[in-house]
Amino acid sequence: METQDNTMTYKFNRDGILEDVMKENWCWEARYDNGKVLKQFDDDGNFHQFKEIDQSELAVFKMVSDGKAPFTLLFNPQRMKLIHFYKRVRLNMGASDETFITAYCFGYETKTFNRTNKTNLMIMPSGEVIITEDTNLIDFK
Repeated sequence: METQDNTMTYKFNRDGILEDVMKENWCWEARYDNGKVLKQFDDDGNFHQFKEIDQSELAVFKMVSDGKAPFTLLFNPQRMKLIHFYKRVRLNMGASDETFITAYCFGYETKTFNRTNKTNLMIMPSGEVIITEDTNLIDFK
């Protein structure tokens, strides 16, 4: 559905009530061995939550953005737990140069000898990708 400013909105069904959701710059796609694909923002105008991904059947997780090369994570459901979240920061709050920054984070957890290991990839606004165990190490200033 197009809005007056030509940005795409999608419908999210929250407990039977439809809400409009703006499309993100980077969106996930879950791909399964059986050929099925679940898109965060699907071709029918619907928004899907991360919890809808069936990780037990997941083969590939992609982060996609219009006109840009995707970032692809090959997934092993027997060893990995999928991670996806946003780091949203507001700089210069209240000032005329107030800025909103979103880093798109995804990756996976594994357990080895009762130790949880995390591998996160962060897609920064510049397009740079950072690989880190701790997304809190990033200074957005």
